[in-house]
Amino acid sequence: MATTVGGSRAAFAGLVFAVLYLIGFLALSRIPLPGAGEQAVESFYGSNSRRNLIIVMAAYLVPLAGIALLWFTAAVRHRVVALAGSEDALLSTVQLLSAAVYVAIVFVATAVITAPAIAVDSGDLATDALTATRPLLVTADTLLVVFAVRAAGVFIAAGTTRAFRAGLIPRWFAIVSYVLVLVLFFTIARARVVSLLFPAWVAVMSVVVLTRRGSAQEGRAA
Repeated sequence: MATTVGGSRAAFAGLVFAVLYLIGFLALSRIPLPGAGEQAVESFYGSNSRRNLIIVMAAYLVPLAGIALLWFTAAVRHRVVALAGSEDALLSTVQLLSAAVYVAIVFVATAVITAPAIAVDSGDLATDALTATRPLLVTADTLLVVFAVRAAGVFIAAGTTRAFRAGLIPRWFAIVSYVLVLVLFFTIARARVVSLLFPAWVAVMSVVVLTRRGSAQEGRAA
């Protein structure tokens, strides 16, 4: 019973993280890129509705996504221990720390991306001076598509190894996960869309956990 509950919590938290991250990504991606023209930048930040949307997404949605990921991590760790009957202290610690590092990096990147909107909204920065904030956007993109995805790769590697050994995930998903780890470790793309690979993996992992839980329940019923 405890294993079933743990699987439900893991799957639910993982799906919540993936959905919230996607919504936040779509909202924050509306922010002009570092190479956008001055007119586009001033037009975007000059709109109260657009600024407020960005601030709300950063202040509420992204933090909730981070909390959901930490909950997902704890629930999966609990499920793996229940299935395996023992704990791999090294991999468990690596998985937990990589989740914390990932969340911290995403929080920092989101704060950097949102800083110009907050500065304009509070009156600390005029819209015609926003070109000076372009290095901030480059910094945020670097955090998301370089450092955060590396931390995500470590998380997936440790989590996949533990889950596969415990029989929580099938072999095909473990292989796909290890391939994704290589992509995240060695990608040099600067496109923000790369950051969506990790929440996509978490979503699939959640579905796999739910499916395996359902199969286990059917087996016990039989």
